[in-house]
Formats: sequence, structure tokens, C-alpha cells
Amino acid sequence: MLIIPAIDIIEGKCVRLTRGDFSLKKKYHDNPVEIAEIWKNQGATWLHVVDLDGAKAGAVRNLNIAQEIKKKLDLKVQYGGGIRDIDTLKSVIESGIDRAVLGTKVIEDKNFLKVVLRQYWGKAILSLDYDRSGIIYKNGWQKATAVNVLGFATELENFGINEMIVTDISKDGTLESPDFKIVREILKKTSLKLILAGGISSIQDIKAIKRFEKEGISGVIIGKALYEGIIKLDEAIKTGT
Repeated sequence: MLIIPAIDIIEGKCVRLTRGDFSLKKKYHDNPVEIAEIWKNQGATWLHVVDLDGAKAGAVRNLNIAQEIKKKLDLKVQYGGGIRDIDTLKSVIESGIDRAVLGTKVIEDKNFLKVVLRQYWGKAILSLDYDRSGIIYKNGWQKATAVNVLGFATELENFGINEMIVTDISKDGTLESPDFKIVREILKKTSLKLILAGGISSIQDIKAIKRFEKEGISGVIIGKALYEGIIKLDEAIKTGT
């Protein structure tokens, strides 16, 4: 099971939000590249880089930082936030990023998804962010949709998707431990592999998530618990393998 540290960026700084609330941001470091180097030294092979400015604005804002991380550290980087059209997706992929993370545009436009699958699949991954009721949010978690994550996940599988990221935004940044109810439903009703994010707060959480590995959990994204020193990355990686 892959353990992926998250690097969330606002105005070039490394931050964390609580439940996606921009007014509750906490800055952890001025230089995300230096944070990336710390995670690499602790054993990270992948990084999950979120351009929160881009997600909110609808256009990428911090791609240069993700590129610098990739160039300097030679880590696998998945990058998302504001990728809302094919030209932007193409530029992200051509910049050297290993995997573009897509969300809002896929929810809004199935034709966009068809083009992604036809031209760029393998270089992109979908990310669905939902609340405790299962309702999907978009635009950097700023807008609720009328779409339920379980139904949409089933629909995506019918399109040929085999893996995606899922984030419980009611837990994200809270250090309250994940709620497995909706994840279990997705795993039960689809054959999708899931990378789980939101609320991971202890090694015990990693152990609990790993129990679902055979059912389809392929990875875990960890954020605030790393920055607060509650979880040591090398220990999390050891637990996940």
C-alpha cells in the first residue's frame, strides 16, 4: 500500500486547511521544495501536490513549484488544482509531472473525461471529494454538487476507470481518523482501487486502512499528521508495506 505525503500550496507556501476551509489555513513552511526533500529523505517515492490557489481560481497557479520538486528531487509527483481543460492538462503532463489529478471538470463534463481516457489515460487520475453524506464537492471544495460519490464512482467504473483518489472532506485536516462507511460501500459495489485521504491521524489509522488493501485500497495520502509530527513518514511507510 502506497503512502503518499501531501503538499498543499497557497501563494507559494506549504499549508494545510481544515475541512477545506481557506479561512482556517495554517502555514507550515515557506518553501514546499524543502518540505518535499524532507519527505524524500524519510522514504517517500510519490508526492501529492495540491495547488489550492488553482483549485479555487479554476486555473493552475503553482505548477512551477511542482516542476521544481520533480526536477530537483526526482520523485514521482501527482499534481492537481485548476486543471479544467485539455490544453491545461496537456501542459501539466508535458511539464514532466507524472500524474495530473482531475476533479471538478470531470464532474461537470463527461466529454472531457472521454477525451482524457482516449488521449491521456495513465497520465491522469481522478479525485472525488465528498462530505459525510456522500455528496461530492468541486471547485476546491467550495461548491456542493447534486452528485453522490457512490453513484458517480460506479459510473466512472463503467467508463473504464480502475483507480481514483477519494477524500472525505468532513475529516480532512481534523486528525479525527477516517470514516470507512462510504469507502466500504464503494469497494463493495465496484472493483475500483482507491487512494484514501482525509483524517489520517495515527499509525493505528494506517493499520486499519491496510486491512482493506485486499479489497482495493491501493494507497493513503497523509497531510496534517505529518506536519504536526504525529506520524513519522518512515514508520507509516513501513506499516503500509
